[in-house]
Amino acid sequence: MVLLACAASGLAWGCGNPVGDSSAERSGSAEAPQPAASGETPTAVKPPFQVKGDASGLLLSWFDGQGMHAAGKLADIPEASRAQVRVESLSAPPDLQLDADHVYVADLRKPGSDGNYPVRLATRTWFDAQVDHIKPPAKLDNAQASVVIYKASWCGVCKSAAAFLRERHIAFVEKDVEKDPHAQAEMLRKTQEKGLSPHGVPVIDFRGEIMLGFDQGRLESLIDRYAKAI
Repeated sequence: MVLLACAASGLAWGCGNPVGDSSAERSGSAEAPQPAASGETPTAVKPPFQVKGDASGLLLSWFDGQGMHAAGKLADIPEASRAQVRVESLSAPPDLQLDADHVYVADLRKPGSDGNYPVRLATRTWFDAQVDHIKPPAKLDNAQASVVIYKASWCGVCKSAAAFLRERHIAFVEKDVEKDPHAQAEMLRKTQEKGLSPHGVPVIDFRGEIMLGFDQGRLESLIDRYAKAI
């Protein structure tokens, strides 16, 4: 008998806040902008240095699925990675430098009417989270990846499936689809490829065989079939 747990709730991710009007006039006295009270929410600011043209003279840090990269000018950054680029001025005096917990993040896709690109002030924690979000999950070796249980922490049926596999000495990996967006996307891709539509967890990938729920009899059959290979 197939046992399905309650349907996992859909996950949503907030988009970045829109930047302010980049055509605003620069203030007469240069000073490092103060962090917003919200801390984690990036705030549109005018940094004490210009971010315009090819952005040469600045240290540019951009990221993609492979991690962080450094560049010395705009042309070195792929267009797809220009929306959130960390910008630093190495020539700015110490009193105009940000503290270690904050960074300037520029949108280098389109300048404003004054020629400067929009810049936001963000916490380093927030920026690091953007990098981690786009990184692909760590690759697993073949033995680990051969059996996967897609689960949620509250799911008792998921725990029963894991306990059963341990009793049968089957190596497997557990992936929480509520905490890991990569795991959720991976689960949906696998089920869609098989023409299946999951309405809950667990979803079990047993060496390419996709099971919705925990069907002990079917798992027994699959274990017997692949015993030698495992």
